[in-house]
Amino acid sequence: MRIFFLLLFFQSFLTAQEEQKQINQEDSFIRYQGKHLLHEWEGINSKIKGIAIFNPQTNTLNKIALLANIRDFDSNNSGRDAHALEVLEALQFPEIKFFSDQITTNSEEYTITGSLEFHGIPLEQTIIAKKIEDEEKLVLVGEFDLTPSLFGISLPSFLGVKMKDFLKINYRIVIE
Repeated sequence: MRIFFLLLFFQSFLTAQEEQKQINQEDSFIRYQGKHLLHEWEGINSKIKGIAIFNPQTNTLNKIALLANIRDFDSNNSGRDAHALEVLEALQFPEIKFFSDQITTNSEEYTITGSLEFHGIPLEQTIIAKKIEDEEKLVLVGEFDLTPSLFGISLPSFLGVKMKDFLKINYRIVIE
């Protein structure tokens, strides 16, 4: 019984050392840029959900979890978006998830290494995020490259030519 109370006390002590903050959906986004031999396009998702865990003593980011629904990406072309839902098998794999508890920082940026789950396949991804801080919020801004075939995605083709196996991802994540 004494061990149970010690564990309970220790757990409450640990959680007191962390502060949870929400992702501001109105100001956050993830944008992708795709390429084909004949054209380029981009899509944006402005409905990012997530939480961030901070150490209040050092005001540093300890953990982050993000979720983006495939259906919320908009390329301003409903036909292309509908085809993307088919190619990405959005009924079976409706979400893109990212979780990290391996975060290092310096005065200008965070290096965030975590699990990116796309199309049901989790892969380790390291992301460099420029940080913009004030007293009310933290903004993470950056870009990284993504190879869709690594996630088991069959690349779509147009006029017999497959799209490039490369997506440029840009993001702005606002944590308040």
